[in-house]
Amino acid sequence: MRVTTLEADVAGAAVRLVTSGVPSAAGTTMVERQQSFEAGTSAVTLRLTREPCGHAGMVGVVLTEPERAEAEAGLLFFTGAGMREHSGHAAMGAIVLARTHGLLTSGRVETALDTVGGPCLVTLLPPVERSGTRVRYEGPPASVVRGNQRVTVRGRVLRFDVAWSGTEVVAIVEGESAGVPLSATHTLELRRAAREILEVLGGMVPAVPSGEREGAPPEACVFVGPATGPDADVRAVMVRGDGSVSRSPSASGTSAVAVVLAAMGLVPPGAAARLESLSGTSWTAEVMPDGERSRVAITAEVIETGACQWHVDEGDPLTRGVVWT
Repeated sequence: MRVTTLEADVAGAAVRLVTSGVPSAAGTTMVERQQSFEAGTSAVTLRLTREPCGHAGMVGVVLTEPERAEAEAGLLFFTGAGMREHSGHAAMGAIVLARTHGLLTSGRVETALDTVGGPCLVTLLPPVERSGTRVRYEGPPASVVRGNQRVTVRGRVLRFDVAWSGTEVVAIVEGESAGVPLSATHTLELRRAAREILEVLGGMVPAVPSGEREGAPPEACVFVGPATGPDADVRAVMVRGDGSVSRSPSASGTSAVAVVLAAMGLVPPGAAARLESLSGTSWTAEVMPDGERSRVAITAEVIETGACQWHVDEGDPLTRGVVWT
C-alpha cells in the first residue's frame, strides 16, 4: 500500500495531511466518519504517527465531507495514541496545505470546518515579510470551570485553575510550584508531574463545564511560567494524560490559559496575549467574550515542510510503528 502526505510545521508542531492511499470515511456525522476511518485504517494511521515514520509530536489529518451545510470540509485527526477529537494546530496546518495544493478549491479566505470535537474556523491572513502563511484559528467557545484551587501533590501545595478549552478539560499549573523546569530537556519530568497531578485531580475535582462532558476530570495539564524571550508574555507547555508533550503552545492549552488570564483581568477584551512554546516558537491569543463563554482567536504561522510517499508493508514487523516512552 502506498500513502502520500503533505507536511507542515505550526509553531513547532508537526502536521501530516494524508492526500491519498486511505479509504474515504463513511457516515453522515463526524463521529460516524471517525469510527469508519479508524476501523479501516488504524494500522496505517499508527504507522504514520509512530516511529520510525512518525514521532510523539506528530498529528495526522484527513479531509472528509462536512457534517454541516455551512462548513466547507470535515477534518479527522489521529496520533500515535489513536484518533483525536480535535487539534487546533493541525486544523491550521491542514487548511494551509489543502489550499496551497488545490485540495480545497472554493477560493475562500475563511474555511468553516467540522470536527468530532466541534466546529472551528480557519482564516488565511495577509502575508507579512516572513516565511510561511499566517492564519487565524477560532475553536469552540471556552470557559473557566474552577479558579484558584489548591491541591497537594508529592508534598507540594499547588495552585491551579481548571478551564474548558472548547474541546477538553484542562488543568493549568505553575511550573515552578510543581517543581519542573519548562524546558525541552526536562520532558520526562513534565510527563511524570502531569500524570501525578491529573491522577490526584481525577479523584477530587468534579470539573463540570456547562453542557459539556459533565463530571469529567481534567484530561490534560498546562504548565505555565515566565517566557524566555522578550516577544512573549508566558510560556505554556501542554501535557496530555497519555504523556504526549505539545511542541507548540497547543491551541487547546492556549484557549484554556487565555480564558483564565482574561478572568484575572490580565488580558482585557480586544487585547492579545503571546504564548511561547517548549520549542521556543510563539503565537498570539485574543479573547472575545461570548455570553457565559469566550471565543479565543489564535494567530499563528504555518510553514510547509515537504511532501512524502509512504509504503505500508504488512510483512514489516513494525507495520503499526512503535511507541517510546
